[in-house]
Amino acid sequence: MVTPAMTTLTFNQRLSGTATELLKKLKELHNELKNLPQETTDTASLSSVTKQLIDPSLMRHKDRGVKIYVSCCIADLLRLYAPDAPYNPKHLREIFELFIEQLRSLSFMTSPYYSMYYYLLESLSAVKSIVLLTELKNAEPLVNNLFRDIFDAVRPEQSKNIQICMSELLQHVIAESAQLPQDSVDLILAQFLPKRQADNLAAYRLACDIGNQCADQLQRPVFQYFSDVISTSGKQDLSTKEMDDLKTVHQLIVEVMKGAPGLLLSVVPQLEEELKMSDVAIRQLATETLGKMFAEKTSQLHKQYESTWKTWLSRRNDRMPQIRVAWVESLTSILKSHGDLSKELCDCLLEKVIDTEEKVRATTCRVVGELDYEASLHHVTKGVLEQIGHRCKDKKKSVSQEAIKALSVLYNQAYPEIENGTRRSLSHFGWMASALFHAIYSNDPDIIASVDSAVYTTIFPANGSATVRTQRLVTVFGSLDARGRTGFLSVIKRSVELRSPLKVYLELCSQLAEMTKSGEDTEDAQKRVGSIIKILSARLSDPTKSSLVLYKFAEANDSRMINLAKSCIDSRRNLEGIRTALQETRQRINNIVPSASELFDLLLQRASFILINKETMTELIDNVANNDATRDVSGDLLRTISVVLPALFKDHLEPMVGLLNDPESLGVSDSLFTLAEFTKQYPKSLPSNLSAKETLFHFLQTGTPLQARHAAIVAAGFPDGEDLCTRVLEDALRHLKADSNYLLRSLTILSQLALYAPQVYETKSDAISSFIVKTLLMTNVPNLDVQYDPNGDWVDKTELDQNSLSKIMGLKVLVNRAIVHANNERLAAEIARPLLKLLWTILSQEGEISRNTDTSNVVKSHMRLAAARSALKLTRCRPTYEKMVTVSEYVRLALTMQDSVYQVRQSFAGRITKYLRAQELHIRYLAVLALAAHEPEAELRVSIRSFLVKQSKSQAYDKTLMLNELTLARVIHLVASHPDFAIEPPEEADTSASGPSSRPAPTTAMTGHQHTSEQLNQALAYIDFYLEAMANAENVSLHYYIATLLKTVRCAQLQDSSENVYVLSDLTQWRIQERCRAHAWTLSSYPGQVKLPRELFVPLTKSDVSAEIAKRTYLPESWIRERTQRAAGRARASAASTSASGSGQEKSKRTAIASMGQASKRRDAESEDEDEDENGRENEEEEEESSGEDDKKRQSSLRRKRASKAPVKPKRVKRVKKTEEPVRRMASRAAKAKSIGYKDESDEEEDELTEEE
Repeated sequence: MVTPAMTTLTFNQRLSGTATELLKKLKELHNELKNLPQETTDTASLSSVTKQLIDPSLMRHKDRGVKIYVSCCIADLLRLYAPDAPYNPKHLREIFELFIEQLRSLSFMTSPYYSMYYYLLESLSAVKSIVLLTELKNAEPLVNNLFRDIFDAVRPEQSKNIQICMSELLQHVIAESAQLPQDSVDLILAQFLPKRQADNLAAYRLACDIGNQCADQLQRPVFQYFSDVISTSGKQDLSTKEMDDLKTVHQLIVEVMKGAPGLLLSVVPQLEEELKMSDVAIRQLATETLGKMFAEKTSQLHKQYESTWKTWLSRRNDRMPQIRVAWVESLTSILKSHGDLSKELCDCLLEKVIDTEEKVRATTCRVVGELDYEASLHHVTKGVLEQIGHRCKDKKKSVSQEAIKALSVLYNQAYPEIENGTRRSLSHFGWMASALFHAIYSNDPDIIASVDSAVYTTIFPANGSATVRTQRLVTVFGSLDARGRTGFLSVIKRSVELRSPLKVYLELCSQLAEMTKSGEDTEDAQKRVGSIIKILSARLSDPTKSSLVLYKFAEANDSRMINLAKSCIDSRRNLEGIRTALQETRQRINNIVPSASELFDLLLQRASFILINKETMTELIDNVANNDATRDVSGDLLRTISVVLPALFKDHLEPMVGLLNDPESLGVSDSLFTLAEFTKQYPKSLPSNLSAKETLFHFLQTGTPLQARHAAIVAAGFPDGEDLCTRVLEDALRHLKADSNYLLRSLTILSQLALYAPQVYETKSDAISSFIVKTLLMTNVPNLDVQYDPNGDWVDKTELDQNSLSKIMGLKVLVNRAIVHANNERLAAEIARPLLKLLWTILSQEGEISRNTDTSNVVKSHMRLAAARSALKLTRCRPTYEKMVTVSEYVRLALTMQDSVYQVRQSFAGRITKYLRAQELHIRYLAVLALAAHEPEAELRVSIRSFLVKQSKSQAYDKTLMLNELTLARVIHLVASHPDFAIEPPEEADTSASGPSSRPAPTTAMTGHQHTSEQLNQALAYIDFYLEAMANAENVSLHYYIATLLKTVRCAQLQDSSENVYVLSDLTQWRIQERCRAHAWTLSSYPGQVKLPRELFVPLTKSDVSAEIAKRTYLPESWIRERTQRAAGRARASAASTSASGSGQEKSKRTAIASMGQASKRRDAESEDEDEDENGRENEEEEEESSGEDDKKRQSSLRRKRASKAPVKPKRVKRVKKTEEPVRRMASRAAKAKSIGYKDESDEEEDELTEEE
């Protein structure tokens, strides 16, 4: 084998001289050394320079060039001598100190010797001569310095090769170190801190590279590092510094997870242990940390550490709310990064969205709202989103706000796909707009404000052209269900209602500013401003705060700001002008009155025409005329707008009337409706159009009753329409025959002519009334096409036969005529008295008015409802007719609340609540709602109770009215007059009341008779129903005083009911005392005076009789004793239950979680019932327990009837056969409820927000 020739070093100069000379020699030496081959160089020829180079005069030379060239030459020697170093440990230490010092200069990229620094780095890395450092004794300081200087020297702008060499250099040291110094580990981990990352991103990348490449070697020291800090978490009462350090370490763990997850394999179990610690702060910190770690896109931690994953999942049910909140907050990133976990996490989300803690529910809603479109579509189930929809009506403001915001944001993200008709997006997100508008039904001012904000900013963002915005308006409106459309209508209605007082406010502010500027006296102006502020603030969620803001705005006296605000609500502006005005106003308010910015954003958004304006109307009308795809929805939208905003049509009457020119046009029905609504508000304002009039007459002759109705209104709207109306009237009269096929349409036309063309109608009014009363109502015309089930008692109105519908419409004709003449005292009495008599006859005869008494039960039900609603409509805002309703007639009307047919009760109650809410009905009808106490349909009962609660709050601020409190006296009178509260004969009554010696001699006020326990229990239900909704700590003393006052009066008309009133007075006083004890209310003496309703009560004239009544106890002692004993028994049972639950706190976690879930469901159900308190359920149970054996049978019967209700609306409903005359029972009669929903599609009076006069 031939041995290759050895290469020798030819350099033989002495390394000395000046710095310049020395540098020249070193360069020459370096150039030769770097080119010598490692394998064939004769190392003996290197001995001279090897010794010279470690001379202190060279290694410590002041010249930087000399030192770097010396370093490079020594590095070359180490390469040539490898694997054995030519130096002893002492010299090696000095050499590596020099090397490390030179490597530090890598940060000076402009240095003339930068290439030599890079050469040194590359040589140490490539030859791995740096590993000699690890063989030295006490090398830790050198290693630490090396790591520190490298991390300090690395820069983002350095070449990739330099950064690679640095990484490899440090990796060699780590790989060859038996144990890397902890300080070096600390240096590596420190680069992961967010602040370090921001300061030097290259150092962070270097640390990540080292961590990933040397994970096996670094796991143990990294574990030790974190263990040293985390171990302090087991201490009690951590100091602030220790807690801050702990937070920093957990933050560092998260950052290491992002950059070098392999380093944490031994750390994760430590975090799992922290999840189980008793310290809340530690558990929360661990929950947050692991949540962020699981969220990493590249992480499979949930698979690698299943135990940790399950433990972390269990923290969602931690007993501390802040930990549950922290757990939920982690889900946003996890769902975005790990779709495979969505099913498991969505099951957890369903629990948290109904959590008992408000913050948890709010956070859950916020987290879902933070998801992007793709994540929410693919990784969140529809069930979770629907639960978020339910939270829009949550009683807690923070929850409802977050839920509304989440739904609106998700809907906005999905809108492009919804508009395109993407099936999955429609299913997943399309319902959200309806859910938002459903939240308005809560009647909570905060919720309504949140919905309005979402509508104006997110559902309908301000950007986009008029065409684009109108298309979005049509798309959203088309996706709404019936309740959603009604909610949308209420948004528009609020805008209209707010606009007028806001205009007045701004005008007064303008006047005040001018007067202030000119130095005039502003006292009167300030009072006027104060009055309008009171009106405006009452429409907002926080009246007190809103008032202060409105005062600040007014006091600013800035005319420019006021004029800008005025321009926002100018209907003449186009869309771009409104947008500009809103933006400029917002900026001006921010500069002048910053505290008013938020409130005026809401006010101006609501009151402006940004949502619906004149350009929107133009686009919608064009859609109806020319766009087949959006014609129907655009027509519906025009109809909706016309109900509350008919003024917008003033500039569009010509095209709307023009749509009537062609009777075959598809948009003509919508045009009819819209023009009819406009005509109601602006009579005689339509432009004359001969062709349109002919089209109207065509619909009046051949159209449906609904089309004829609208056409009749429009016909009356033309300035020269009297001739047309006369022609229409004469044509209608031709069909006033009981057997006419066109009778219903003719009566529909007459009902509108009576309202809108009374001067024409009155020419034939007597003949029309005579036909309706003497012929139509008295005759049943058989219809072979419509057969009713003989045992049924209800069908939908659309399924009634024409003769029955005509009878209902006939009543409407009579009522409308009376409405028109309500202000004419003579005509009003002449028209209304026989009409009211007719209505009472229909009610008293259970809807039967035919001479042959052969009316179907189905038709009689509809007739009873029509009569009751007609009576309400007559008395609505019409004192003349209200005074005509006597007390006995009022009682008879009130008993409709306990009609045997559910649909009658439901519609009647709905009409009362609607009128009362609008303050259009006498307050005495509030007492009628108390008769719902025995309503077997829970939904209706809860709805009425919620209305009563809101009614109580609505007038709570006005202590002088006492209208709600006086309703108690009306309720008592109504119950006292109830047929079921008639006094039993003495021999059948309970004789234990007060004993014989305590009973005064019988008088006209005291018959000596007593009521049965069942009667008292049933009557108590009415009292409870009223008190639960209306009584509170502030007014309970007044209620008690009113109850006692009833024993100083007698009934004004119904003499036989006086003793009933005294019984109910005692019963009410007893119940109020019981409630005060239960709620810890103070029952003090009421200091004021109260006047009872004069039409119901008159003072007792004989003082001795009055004294006897006041002293006597009308409640049987046995009944009181029985109630007291049962109450005590329930109290003991409740105490035992509480004790048992307290001793069971150590049960398994699974049991605790299940209990919490049940509590969540109960809370969730309660949140849907406005202002429901806990005592309602207790009182309901008390009623059921206290009714005796007869009452138990009755309740059992009720339950069987409820259980047997058909879940789906049947076409025909079976009716229980009556074996005797109908008798109204407080509970048993109402138990005959059916589950069909009543909806009159052809009658606009069914609309909740509009009412035809």
